[in-house]
Amino acid sequence: MKQLTFPLMMLASIVFVGGCSSSSGGEMESSGGEREIHYLSNRTANQGQPRIVMPIMEQFQQDNPDVSLDLETIEQSDLVQRIQLLTASNALPDMFVYESAQLDDLISGDYIVNIEEALGEAGLLDNVRPAALDLMRQLSDTGEMYAVPMELNIEGFWYNKEIFQSLGLEEPQTWDELMAISDVLLENEIQPFALAGQDRWPITRFINAYAVRYYGVDAMQRVADGDLSITDEGFIKAAKTVQEMSERGYFGQGVNAMDYDAATASFLTGQSAMYYMGSWALGEMNDENQNHIGGPENIGFFNVPVVEGGVGTLEDYMMNAGIVTVFSKAGFDEPTREWFTYLYTHYADRAMSEHGMVSGLATSIEPSDDDPLTKLVLDELEQAESSALWFEATFNARKQELAETNAQQLIEGSLTPEQFMSALDE
Repeated sequence: MKQLTFPLMMLASIVFVGGCSSSSGGEMESSGGEREIHYLSNRTANQGQPRIVMPIMEQFQQDNPDVSLDLETIEQSDLVQRIQLLTASNALPDMFVYESAQLDDLISGDYIVNIEEALGEAGLLDNVRPAALDLMRQLSDTGEMYAVPMELNIEGFWYNKEIFQSLGLEEPQTWDELMAISDVLLENEIQPFALAGQDRWPITRFINAYAVRYYGVDAMQRVADGDLSITDEGFIKAAKTVQEMSERGYFGQGVNAMDYDAATASFLTGQSAMYYMGSWALGEMNDENQNHIGGPENIGFFNVPVVEGGVGTLEDYMMNAGIVTVFSKAGFDEPTREWFTYLYTHYADRAMSEHGMVSGLATSIEPSDDDPLTKLVLDELEQAESSALWFEATFNARKQELAETNAQQLIEGSLTPEQFMSALDE
């Protein structure tokens, strides 16, 4: 079993963190019952996944009145440290959300349930979307799924249809065509891309998109396995291309001072024509108070274009499962198993019918006619043959910080593409 080590002062505090919820500063909400399943989330009962999970528990309790769900909410920024502390004290929650890129310590230590096996035993494995299963397997060194993708997001380029049509532009199939479109937009005094440089990770998404089209969907996994060097030609080309896009003015001025909300507003007010983002942004795109470009009907989507000499295809998609849900082995008793089966029998349908949310589990529910973007996402998912990890998915925390910080310097021109990749290699 892999041992997790922490500073002594942190270990000394574990008894308080694990034994008393109030010490974490989190909010608690219980559905009542003798077997309390402890559910740790980064959202309250009225937000995100819990707003779907908690009502399903109420239904479950009609036949299982002795089982309840004890929801504890903490800040996402505190999540990894909190779980590390609880792991060291063998006090993991029965059910909890976690950063998908940080699963391996929990897997190698045998702390969490093999979800692929559990869904198979429950007869639900066929309900997992193939692309979601492929993505989750990539996040584990074992090649099996250890977390439930309760959200499934495609990533790619969203664009303003009216702007494209007015200039006679079509969805690009190649990266060269994408660059040519950007030049036309600039000639017409329209910023090609909205980019939240202040948040840093949107910059590395561009680098990753090019690299995956050059090497294929397993690019970052091959780097993690040592089969590919991050200083190889394709990665240098990726960094060089993104730097060139910045130098040409494709991202506008002061990009590293622009945060997520500002970038989203830039796109939804027509100031920029394209926006690389995940489908988690549908909430803003569907919000009439934020979308001022003709509603969701005026937003199109195209997958990351292919690159010259690359092996990636348009059937390969960049995907992200966001915050995933895992179950601790210690808490996976018979009541929790029954709850697990009930939850994932009903979750996808409820998420779609009540919130238009796409999960990694298939649903027979069709989105409403006034939700064209969710329909678009589902259509794209149907076409997806395989999924790719994001740039930092296999990095440790220190390497992730370095990649994102240096990405800002890359697009400012203070780091060369070779320096950017060499720093990560070292």
